[in-house]
Amino acid sequence: MFFRCLDGDNPPENNFGGIFVLVLHAANLKKSYGDKLIVQVDDLKIHYGEKIGIVGVNGAGKTTLLNLLAGRLRSDGGHLKLYTRLSYIEQDRHPELNPDRQLAREFMVTGVDKNRASGGEQTRLKIASALEEDVGILFADEPTANLDLAGIKLLENKLAAFQGAILLVSHDREMLDCLCHKIIEIRDAKLRMYRGNYSFYLQQREADYKRQLFEYRQCSQEKKRLEAAMVEHRDTVKKVRKAPKRMGNSEARLHKRDATQTQKKLSKTVRAIETRLKKIEQRERPKTPPQIKLDINQSAGPVARTVAIGENINLYFGSRCIFQKASFEIPRGKKTALVGANGSGKTTLANMLAGGGQGVKLAPGTKIGYFSQDLTVNLDYRVTVLENAVRNSSLAEPALRTVLARLLFRSNDLSKLASYLSGGERVKLSLAGVLTGSANFIILDEPTNYLDLLSMEALESVLRNHGGTMLIISHDRKFLNNVSDRLLIIEECAIKTYEGNLSEYFKEAGATPAEKEKETAIMMLQLKL
Repeated sequence: MFFRCLDGDNPPENNFGGIFVLVLHAANLKKSYGDKLIVQVDDLKIHYGEKIGIVGVNGAGKTTLLNLLAGRLRSDGGHLKLYTRLSYIEQDRHPELNPDRQLAREFMVTGVDKNRASGGEQTRLKIASALEEDVGILFADEPTANLDLAGIKLLENKLAAFQGAILLVSHDREMLDCLCHKIIEIRDAKLRMYRGNYSFYLQQREADYKRQLFEYRQCSQEKKRLEAAMVEHRDTVKKVRKAPKRMGNSEARLHKRDATQTQKKLSKTVRAIETRLKKIEQRERPKTPPQIKLDINQSAGPVARTVAIGENINLYFGSRCIFQKASFEIPRGKKTALVGANGSGKTTLANMLAGGGQGVKLAPGTKIGYFSQDLTVNLDYRVTVLENAVRNSSLAEPALRTVLARLLFRSNDLSKLASYLSGGERVKLSLAGVLTGSANFIILDEPTNYLDLLSMEALESVLRNHGGTMLIISHDRKFLNNVSDRLLIIEECAIKTYEGNLSEYFKEAGATPAEKEKETAIMMLQLKL
């Protein structure tokens, strides 16, 4: 492996005999936009062989951190030392790829036209291009987006075999658990390091919160006790100064002397309490994780029992068959999951439904709300968050501001251009427009891409409880199982229907255990986009 220091210094003298070579060192880096601090790196050292997951809510600064450490974003201060070549799997980059290379063949992207590739095929292009290079450190920003299970497993194996350092931003919990032995959480612009995988990080974060809350409460109780004791002693000091009425002179002098001694003792006690109060560390109550809330604007649905029908759909891209005499129905009030392998035509069918493609018929009164993988369909990056929301929603602005606040868009975020949002924030803004519009048939094409876990769970909950008509495309099997109640399966240029979710589909397959296992494996390979 080739090591060099990009700023002219020599790398640390070290070897691979059980000791990791330092490949990146960042100190006092920070990035702000206006008066808002996005991310700050006090001191971070990354060694050869380390596999580190980066987590945080949408907009916390995960991509900003990667861009700072890659030297692609100018820091507001500090210094960065990189001792090896770096490769970067970015969210929005679609690189050129040599189709003759081994990785291009392994990731099944030989001969793919990147301008007509599906979302999963574009992701495969990015991964294969990044892994072609001989590098000592790899940055990966949401590399599983749009991949089916076969692609995710292949990527996971390649990353596990990669000998250099990895910084991984992902919402795939299984991948973070399997690959990472350290987790960096970005919270309030600060980096917090946890040793262990993602599951251990969750346990440790919860334990840290409970410990901080206990210490805060103990500190608050002790402070209140000392403050009450100090007030009581001060009141006692005032009382002992007064001599009782009808007391003779000699008795009064004696009382005065005793009172003076008592006052001194009490004053000494008060000063001791004041000292103890000053020594008590002023603790802030630990912050609870932010809560995401989503709502759907329920519109009157079509009168017809069937919202959409596809009949004898034939579609070819050159010599490649997408649909051949394919037919389907989407009933009113059902949540239908559309599944199939990468490139099988799921997004194509969603576009045909949204645009009234040949062979597709919609019931009278149907109004479609379409969340597209291509976020530029729903968002104008040249205008602000609020302007995008107002353009896409049927709600009045005050109500819309409430919806955006529940999605953790602060008041000062509303005037921010959409181009400055993170990938997850763009998804939430696009979802806000679709879910609060006047649609009675909602099509969601990969709505969980780039969402943090809090947002994914909130979306899952609101979709599960919604009584309207939906068509959902997702690579997250758990998400589909919890939300959908029927399937449209694209297979061999045809579309077959199953009334039930994925788990029920597998259970009811009339096959031997070995055949069921094989069918499940094939279905899983076709599923995750």
